[in-house]
Amino acid sequence: MAKEDTGVTAPKKPETAQVANINGIDKLEPPKTKEETESSKSVSSEKAAHASDESFKRSIHEASYVGWKQIGGWEDKDELTLDDELMDMSRETFLNNIIPDSLYGDWYHSVAIFFIGGVASFALGHYKFSMGSAFFVIVITSLLYRTSAKKYRGSIRELVQKEFTVQKVENDYESLEWLNAFLDKYWPILEPSVSQLIVQQANEQMATNEAIPKFITQLWIDELTLGVKPPRVDLVKTFQNTASDVVVMDWGISFTPHDLCDMSAKQVRNYVNELAVVKAKIFGITIPVSVSDIAFKAHARVKFKLMTPFPHVETVNIQLLKVPDFDFVATLFGRSIFNWEILAIPGLMTLIQKMAKKYMGPILLPPFSLQLNIPQLLSGSNLSIGILEITVKNAKGLKRTSSILNESIDPYLSFEFNDISIAKTRTVRDTLNPVWDETLYVLLNSFTDPLTISVYDKRAKLKDKVLGRIQYNLNTLHDKTTQRNLKAQFLRNSKPVGELTFDLRFFPTLEEKKLPDGSVEELPDLNTGIAKVVVEEGSRFAEEEQKVTAYVEVYLNAKLVLTTGKATDTGTLKWNSDYEAVIADRRKTRYKFVVKDGKGEEIGSTIQTLNDLIDRSQVNKNLIPLKNQKGDIKITTYWRPVRLEIGSNSVAYTPPIGAIRVFIEKANDLRNLEKFGTIDPYCKVLVNGLSKGRTDLKSQTLNPVWNQVIYVAVTSPNQRITLQCMDVETVNKDRSVGEFNVNVQDLFKKDENDKYEETIDEKAKVGRLVMPKKKPKGTITYYTSFYPALPVLTLEEIQDLDKVNKKKKALELRKSAIDEKKISKEDKAKFEQEWNEVKELEDMYSNRQKLDLPELLQYNQGVLAVTVLNGELPDSGLYVQAFFDDNGHPRFVSPRIPSRIVKNGWSGDVIIKELDKSITTFRVAKNKNYNRVEKCICEVELPTQELVKNCYYKPSILHLSGEGSAKLMLQISWFPIDTKQLPANDLITNSGDLTIMSRSAENLIASDLNGYSDSYLKYYINNEEDCAYKTKVVKKTLNPKWNDEGTIQINNRLNDVLRIKVMDWDATSADDTIGTAEIPLNKVKVEGTTELDVPVEGLENAGQDGGMLHLAFSFKPRYTISVSKREKKVGDIASKGLGTGLKAGTTVIGGGVGAIGKIKKGVFGGLGSLTNHKKSHEMGEEETKF
Repeated sequence: MAKEDTGVTAPKKPETAQVANINGIDKLEPPKTKEETESSKSVSSEKAAHASDESFKRSIHEASYVGWKQIGGWEDKDELTLDDELMDMSRETFLNNIIPDSLYGDWYHSVAIFFIGGVASFALGHYKFSMGSAFFVIVITSLLYRTSAKKYRGSIRELVQKEFTVQKVENDYESLEWLNAFLDKYWPILEPSVSQLIVQQANEQMATNEAIPKFITQLWIDELTLGVKPPRVDLVKTFQNTASDVVVMDWGISFTPHDLCDMSAKQVRNYVNELAVVKAKIFGITIPVSVSDIAFKAHARVKFKLMTPFPHVETVNIQLLKVPDFDFVATLFGRSIFNWEILAIPGLMTLIQKMAKKYMGPILLPPFSLQLNIPQLLSGSNLSIGILEITVKNAKGLKRTSSILNESIDPYLSFEFNDISIAKTRTVRDTLNPVWDETLYVLLNSFTDPLTISVYDKRAKLKDKVLGRIQYNLNTLHDKTTQRNLKAQFLRNSKPVGELTFDLRFFPTLEEKKLPDGSVEELPDLNTGIAKVVVEEGSRFAEEEQKVTAYVEVYLNAKLVLTTGKATDTGTLKWNSDYEAVIADRRKTRYKFVVKDGKGEEIGSTIQTLNDLIDRSQVNKNLIPLKNQKGDIKITTYWRPVRLEIGSNSVAYTPPIGAIRVFIEKANDLRNLEKFGTIDPYCKVLVNGLSKGRTDLKSQTLNPVWNQVIYVAVTSPNQRITLQCMDVETVNKDRSVGEFNVNVQDLFKKDENDKYEETIDEKAKVGRLVMPKKKPKGTITYYTSFYPALPVLTLEEIQDLDKVNKKKKALELRKSAIDEKKISKEDKAKFEQEWNEVKELEDMYSNRQKLDLPELLQYNQGVLAVTVLNGELPDSGLYVQAFFDDNGHPRFVSPRIPSRIVKNGWSGDVIIKELDKSITTFRVAKNKNYNRVEKCICEVELPTQELVKNCYYKPSILHLSGEGSAKLMLQISWFPIDTKQLPANDLITNSGDLTIMSRSAENLIASDLNGYSDSYLKYYINNEEDCAYKTKVVKKTLNPKWNDEGTIQINNRLNDVLRIKVMDWDATSADDTIGTAEIPLNKVKVEGTTELDVPVEGLENAGQDGGMLHLAFSFKPRYTISVSKREKKVGDIASKGLGTGLKAGTTVIGGGVGAIGKIKKGVFGGLGSLTNHKKSHEMGEEETKF
């Protein structure tokens, strides 16, 4: 099967760089190389066409023999018996019994035999004997040498056996014979499969590797075996005096092939050594190269850095204590009789060892080591481990070089890893004591590579001169991430030539962590982090069967950061080039992908925001169509958040495109995780893995009915929406019962103006719950709808747009003054880059409206975005919860705050259905899972509309009171939902207090012997067994007049049913039910009193007339809460089987949110009342007074 040849050439730009735009300055712009600054030479179109002509394809060749059985020719009959194993390899010859032992068997005896044979041959020739006489000399010397050599090899085997049996001098090394025995037993079984896997993957790679010269038309492994003898662990030593979370071990590993001398043919077929035969077809001639009998011995030191969360090993450092000893047999022309041993070339083995030391030294030999980040490797993204912040302050006492050209010194700094420049400072003119005061951000792959800081003298017409270098060890950053006022000496010729003062801070990538209580801490939704974009492949650039040559240019915020190699094919073009960068603001980061043909002409392009690229990778929609449908490119994006302290941008909110309404009706046949009793399920809605809302729990059931609505805001149509069913645990972390992803792609539709439309899907959907490593079980029935948000500009975007307009005017003035003939290519390219950036920003903001706060408040439905910038709490280790309207559970919760001062903010959102009636509650609690009725430390409750008015234009401080006090600095954004009204089920008129006025009845059924009934009424909500309210008893009448009144809480007026039981009171026995009635509560009007005559149906005969009830109802809307305080149980599994579980709701009056009143004095405060806050002029905030 032929493999497609991509024809990829080397990338033209470095594939790792840093980007962070702060105050309009790119602090992380990658330094330009010499090749980038020089103008490229012109190439004729004819030469360019031939340069990209890579028309041939290299086929994948199958191997001839793989595994030790095929290589050795082993068959079932060749299995060694006990007698074969015991066969003496030192079998005697005829001469052994004749020649005395002292005359053969040592090295000098072999020398003597060669000497005698040579002298005898010379004598025969000298005295004119015939050629046949030399045959006798050959026979005699051969027999003597064979006898001597066999004895010599036998003595070596005896010496080896002696080494095994003699008592060794004690050392502190340990042996791993159990592991060696295990490998000896199972290696021959595993080796054929391992060799086959290696051959398949290696042959495929060699057939598609573009680095192989094109004159090699075929290259493949024809034969391969790893042999029947496995590697051996000779020794192990564990160091004792290390930190508690560090393990350091020395390992001795060797690999020695079998000695096949003196073995029988049957034994040789069972003891097969390593062999690899690689064949290459060059100009039609197949040339084999054979490598066999590989032997090596290595002594390595391994350091394990442990951690509590899985996978429990954070980093592994590997260091070879010396260059490994190795040997092998390499022959040209394979194993034929005409082969030539390559290592017979004098000095070649020494050269190989020297080259190994040269290239292994900076990686594996002391003091260097290879560091592997285990969580990073398991994640599969291969991203950097974090971001290094370098704050360069100043340098003092720089020394000039002895060059006569040094009239002035213009120093700048270059930061390097492994001789590759990753960042540069600005140049300070004519000084030996430069002051930079500059902050740079660089990607850090490991702590083992030292950071090289070089100071250069900037020279106009000559190459920049190195004045000195600093080699700084970064290992200390692992334990101490912030290091201030560091001082280091620049060295030149090992002499100090100046001192540098700088700061270092390391910001690691954030990973999910398992807390001591067993819960998993969710990653914060930050805007700062590391993004890696992989340009994988493209297709549909031309008609079918038409060959296309193309490459991709990647622009990050209008700056060219990557140019892939060229690929040529008739179908799918593969590039597989990536670019990794520091992201200072994910919301504003955009990528532009431009596909160009071999002549440099544009085929098509697309602009994607980073948020959208991340969302596409979440839902595996990596194929992106180009503009005007001129093809597709496949882009995979990896993202890891990093909490960079560069202002509020890290927690700023991303404007939504709308809200998805998820109506969760019920679940069926859930998996029971309990050994005793039944689970207490609830359902969560997640967006890209982050929890955005949940239902109330239903106690002890596998078929819960929720009938609850959850709204979630979405920022792109490609976000992953997940429904996850959970089981409440009162002692441990809540457990997952299963989950599934919701297909919402059909909800996103646009009109002719390219605006999203409202989409309501009234068809019920059923999702199958899936758990890892278990069969799917259980379903959830749900409905989905989409309500678009009004595209409006945020305050920050309005400011950015003003800057863009000013910059555009300045660029237009510059353009009119530019002389096309005199402008350099560099200046022209820089101008075009700035102009393209302005055009991209204009296009991005062109479809959004600019509305003031009064205009925004005219919309009663919208997305409320809350950003907490900083604050002060009554204690450390607490959580801040946010509740809205009828939320019984927090809509969003802060991360655990380790200190009293809130230094790192967070953001969250919620869909507000009725802004003028909405209530917001902030609470500080010890447990992030506490619900609305559980105890908190302090809280504040206020109208949401007032919150928007006071925190929209500038941040304001909110005061929380209770057992303790707290302050939170908030910034609020309001994004209106573009709809007239949301479903009535979601409004405040659907919940509240129902007052029942039981006035009278007539013609009730007689239940007592006297022909009357002692009647009263009991009221139930839906199918609940507990009575919500009952009237007083009126005795001895069929036409009672109760004139009784009661109030009950209603959570879903439009869907709930009020069931009535007409009861007969008995003094000596249980009360009898004499009739039933039902009233759909949607018949009750929201305003005023609703009079209803309700017929009663008897129980004895279906449809029996049981009389008539005269009732009246009044309804007072309010937000209600249907949660209760959770009871903590010791031994949760056992108690669930005995107890009644957690109640799902309550009918107690007053459990909801009270009426909206005026804001109490002191709820909001000015910035001056918050301690440890930033200066007002730095934040752009003013004191707010009420």
